[in-house]
Amino acid sequence: MNPYIQISTEEDALYLSKNLRQEDINECKAHSNLEPKTALLNGVKYSHLPLTIFNKDKPVFISGVVPQANNVGMIWLLSSPELEKMSITFLRNCKKVLECFHTTFPVVFNYVDARNTLHINWLKWMGFTFINVYEKFGYEKIKFYEFVRVK
Repeated sequence: MNPYIQISTEEDALYLSKNLRQEDINECKAHSNLEPKTALLNGVKYSHLPLTIFNKDKPVFISGVVPQANNVGMIWLLSSPELEKMSITFLRNCKKVLECFHTTFPVVFNYVDARNTLHINWLKWMGFTFINVYEKFGYEKIKFYEFVRVK
């Protein structure tokens, strides 16, 4: 079965929480001391349009945008190691998903753990701009980058 996308459910979040990339687990801890289960459930609950990408009927990643202010949202994405096995399909479609998010939120931003090189490279490829470096950010007081994209 080909990869597909649908609106995220709590069940998707629970499944993915047990199958996250180690880098994403580390980032959740470093940013806000959250366990993957809590981070994903909160993301699905508070996002305007949380979306899950499936491959072989298993959630591979969940992404969403949490409203912050008029036209501004905090974008996020957490994934399993399976993402790397479907990277061409993922890359072909992720810009369409971002444009979907941009219809409601012309400005999206967030912070990324400086150690999470896969996500940093993806953010650059997606056209995000890195606007700040925080040497002691979040719960663990480690290096994070702030990024933004304006439609």
